[in-house]
Amino acid sequence: MRVLIVEDEVLIAMHLEMMLEDFGHQACGIATDPQEALALAASEKPDLALMDIRLARGTSGIDAARLLHENTGLRCLFVSGNIDEQMKAAVRDCEPLGFAGKPILPTTLQKALVAAEAALRSP
Repeated sequence: MRVLIVEDEVLIAMHLEMMLEDFGHQACGIATDPQEALALAASEKPDLALMDIRLARGTSGIDAARLLHENTGLRCLFVSGNIDEQMKAAVRDCEPLGFAGKPILPTTLQKALVAAEAALRSP
């Protein structure tokens, strides 16, 4: 799968990129805010986005997910240390592909990606 990483912490983004490649996926870009995510999604056509909740310059991953979903149909797998029921409810309209807490272990990410890929393939 082609995966857009939306994460403002450089080291975390690099770690996610390495794990994706280890699992046979391609990181097709790293965005740090909603506008950058939208531009990369339009140019790179990823299959899904790995989305953090808190992004650069005080922007929101929830806003980024909505922007991506409304403009490109792209769905997100949320990877964040801030996952709770209120956040899940806030992104329900974006058809999330799943949620994984930080710090994320490789096995957790791999399982989440397998589930996300299955969800994308189902009608």
